[in-house]
Amino acid sequence: MLPRIAVLGLTIFVVAMVTSSPIAYSQQQTGFNWFYPAYDNHNSNFNPQNVINKDNINRLELKWLFQVPEDPFKIPYVAPSLGLQTSPLIVNGLLYISTYYNRIIALNLETGSEVWQYQVNVSAFEGKKHWWPVLSQKDLHYQDGTLYMMASDCTVYAFDAQTGEVQWTIPDTCVNIPGNTGRYFGEHAPVVFKDKLLVRLSTQEGGGRGFLSAYDLKTRNLLWRWYSVPPAGGDPNWHLDAVKGNINPYPGDWGTSDLIGGGALWTLMALDEEDNAVYFGTGSSPDSFDAALRPGPNLFADSIVSIDLNTGQLRWYYQTNTHAMHGHEPGWSTMLANIQIDGQMKKVVVAATKNDHIYVLDAKTGKPVYEPIKIGKPYENIINDNAGNSADMTASQKQLLGKIWCPGVNGGVEHPPSFDGKILYVATQRVCGQILTGPVTYKGKIMDGFVYGSAPGARQNSSLFAIDLSSRKIKWVFEMPNRYQSASIVTSGGVVYAIDRAGYMYALNAETGQLLKRWSWGGLGAAGVTIGATARGQMYLLAPSGGGQVGTNSAGVIVAFALPNGVSPGTSPSPDQGLSVIGDIGLMAIAIVAVVIVLAIVMMMNSRKKKAQ
Repeated sequence: MLPRIAVLGLTIFVVAMVTSSPIAYSQQQTGFNWFYPAYDNHNSNFNPQNVINKDNINRLELKWLFQVPEDPFKIPYVAPSLGLQTSPLIVNGLLYISTYYNRIIALNLETGSEVWQYQVNVSAFEGKKHWWPVLSQKDLHYQDGTLYMMASDCTVYAFDAQTGEVQWTIPDTCVNIPGNTGRYFGEHAPVVFKDKLLVRLSTQEGGGRGFLSAYDLKTRNLLWRWYSVPPAGGDPNWHLDAVKGNINPYPGDWGTSDLIGGGALWTLMALDEEDNAVYFGTGSSPDSFDAALRPGPNLFADSIVSIDLNTGQLRWYYQTNTHAMHGHEPGWSTMLANIQIDGQMKKVVVAATKNDHIYVLDAKTGKPVYEPIKIGKPYENIINDNAGNSADMTASQKQLLGKIWCPGVNGGVEHPPSFDGKILYVATQRVCGQILTGPVTYKGKIMDGFVYGSAPGARQNSSLFAIDLSSRKIKWVFEMPNRYQSASIVTSGGVVYAIDRAGYMYALNAETGQLLKRWSWGGLGAAGVTIGATARGQMYLLAPSGGGQVGTNSAGVIVAFALPNGVSPGTSPSPDQGLSVIGDIGLMAIAIVAVVIVLAIVMMMNSRKKKAQ
């Protein structure tokens, strides 16, 4: 017969093992993981979980707070910190973030404790001639146990997501680009689609030639590269692909200047499994030099684009701003969605631009499903935006000197919106601009050009719109007193989450726009919230924040919230919740069963011994 103390010890051991073991299989449930920067590879920013919802959001409890370590490099000529710019990923109970100074950190979602971290040697970037000195990390990408990032020097890293071990790298993905005389920096993680790795770079005033590259995921060999702008010096045949979009051919488009560059893909790209295509927005033409030196529409800058992933060939494009001069590109995010039009479902591409238009295009043809939806305030002194073939193809910034124009270069929609299957949630900021002449740095050289900035003394605020994409009707508008830029709008559980530029986080009723809760982080909002489950199945809400333009410089923080015991009393779990409500009640039941089994075994052993006697 086992001693009673042994029975008690065995019982405690079994209970402890059961109640502490991660329930890994619960992570297969819908809404438990946040694999992609905008939740899914269509960029919906909509998590269908309903554990944390509009009825219980005020019962959220603070679970932990993680202070991101300070930048150890502090390169003096690099712009100051914007805090956390990456929306955290959540995979199988682990949380992943990337700091602007290229450090990957994996945390235990339940406790906030560090699991692993990897720091790229940023000091080594300084001697690289191709690097435009910007440190920025906008997103990470997870696929099949591997975590991907793009370092600022345009090196691709693939990590084992569990251990942080570097599996492989592709260095210098922006070196020896044909026709390029500019510089680049990496900020968006590569994207995996089937057997391909899709890579794109940013450039800003580095003047690099925009492109999208595809690599074989197994061999890491370059398969193809598509360019968004012609090579420096021009291409007399650049107009030939114009027939695949909304702009008439313009021979000599872009001219013959060595200044040609821009059109970078600084955007979240949407993937189409059915048509084997990718959709994205391209950046603006460079604004530092006179736009009259780049005559024509300037294809394919300021465009929404579809590329065939098998061949790398252009399927279609839609240029939103022709011969643009305002920096109003359709950046940040492109969505793939299904909406009902005239009683039938249609696959569409949705993109919002800094000129305050929402474009809804047929995913197969690139043609508008209907006229662009205009939001925000009326235009002031805007030239060529949404003008199509009627644009002035030789316009110059000189036409804007001395004028205030709205929205400015930092105005309009500058963030990834959210779409819940019917309603698009999108914010626009009211920031007017002005242009001055003066010395500028472009492609690493100082030259006389144009300086863009915000209009001094003008009020800056923002508005969050809920728009039914089928009917094109605006359901409600929520006014915010501060700018709204960078942070994703996220929808989940009937709640719309938004973090403005002053660090205020809003939770709104998705149906009515009513304010449910507001937090103040005291730091700049540059990334959206994410929602996912711990290894035990408890749902967490993660809110990133940072510094830079608000208060003192800060590397950023992450704040983690969850409901008491994993779910609010009286809230019925939806089908999407799966095992998320297993929490304390489920674990207790398992523990009781385990105790009963142990006691039964002990009693059986005692019974057998007595019979043997």
